[in-house]
Amino acid sequence: MEHLTLNDVSGFEAASAYMEEAAALGSRPGLERIRALCSFLGDPQDDLSFIHIAGTNGKGSTGVMIASALHACGLCTGMYYSPAVCGIKDHYMTDGAIISDEDYASAVSTVAAANKKLTESIGEGATQFELETAVAFLYFKSKNCDVVVLETGMGGTEDATNIVRNKICAVITSVSYDHMQYLGNTISEIASAKAGIITSDHPVIMLGSSPEVIEVVKNRCRETGSELYIADPVKIKMTHDLPAGEIIDYDKFASVRIPLSGRFQGENAAVALTVLDVIRKRGLIPKADISDNAIRTGLAEVIWPFRFERISEDPLVMIDGAHNADAARKLRQTIEERFDGYTIILVIGMFRDKEYDKVLGTLATMAGTVITTEAPGNPRALPAKDLAKAASIYCTDTVAAGSVSDAYDIASAAYKTAGEKSVIIACGSFAYLAEFRKWAEVQAGSSGRKEW
Repeated sequence: MEHLTLNDVSGFEAASAYMEEAAALGSRPGLERIRALCSFLGDPQDDLSFIHIAGTNGKGSTGVMIASALHACGLCTGMYYSPAVCGIKDHYMTDGAIISDEDYASAVSTVAAANKKLTESIGEGATQFELETAVAFLYFKSKNCDVVVLETGMGGTEDATNIVRNKICAVITSVSYDHMQYLGNTISEIASAKAGIITSDHPVIMLGSSPEVIEVVKNRCRETGSELYIADPVKIKMTHDLPAGEIIDYDKFASVRIPLSGRFQGENAAVALTVLDVIRKRGLIPKADISDNAIRTGLAEVIWPFRFERISEDPLVMIDGAHNADAARKLRQTIEERFDGYTIILVIGMFRDKEYDKVLGTLATMAGTVITTEAPGNPRALPAKDLAKAASIYCTDTVAAGSVSDAYDIASAAYKTAGEKSVIIACGSFAYLAEFRKWAEVQAGSSGRKEW
């Protein structure tokens, strides 16, 4: 069994290097290591209360809406999601602010010491995600968070986040095919893994989706004595709010603005609004005054990158983290609604273990030009040439870029050639999108949002 070699984990750079080294150990499902690791830390998670979220797509967007609304209600609100998309620490937030370098280094140092004890005790250390999750628990306890919005990394039943006991509610967002090597090859099997976060008689809120998914969640709720609330997509009404955002009508909530674009954000908002309404009605957070005004304020102040985000006006560039078949279908629907009649210049980078051919079959067929790229130094990245070969079946004008910055430059040139009514859509793996976004901002002379 491989072990981490770094011993001196003091300071931000050393803490970052420690976490990056841990990534090489890979993914190993199971709760034994994280339970033991947190035990060495004094089980900080037992002093926190959680809104636990699982699903294939929409977890982050739904979670940040809930967190922003609860913060607007005056609660100290933590949020943990995976993976980090703009650096190694942006997935730890308290009241919308990313963890400081100092707090991150301190938490990682403490967790590293506990991981050394774990390794000596059982002969193996924790995975990167387990270490990150332990850091989250330790950090949120140090901030005295009233509530933590906790997103699973993968699945639910054996996900490291599933050791938490104090669940205000469990939330299931959109469920589709992804991580099949770990979660199963059918929607029912995948849904069963996600429904594993339903661990006691707490309320469960889910997006109304396929009958198979609903039945799996209902069965799990029967087993645990949990009451199920379903957000019905049929009740969602949306109006696009220029320049970027949506106006949502759902159930009793009318004209709620979210500064996130895309048809799929209506579903995420419906789930978030249902969660907040259930918490309010049942008094699940006694000290919270969850008013309609606070909910509206919180959702209107959401900041969430890489979700059909406009990062440049000239050239017009949208980026979206769609990296599986279901997300690609929703992205295509949004593109058709928002950019009907436009020439689409598609930039895409994918991991080799994703269903990249299905994503290409959905998105490359609508593109005038496809530029493929890959995340530098990432062993999971599918080489740009291999992705271009697969894309060429759907779009004859396909080119493999030598780097992420080259991909942006090639797309910009294609944009100028295409003339008016053209748009660059960059999608796929977050691993390359973060660099693409930075390069686009450099070219536009903008530093981007300081929060990210």
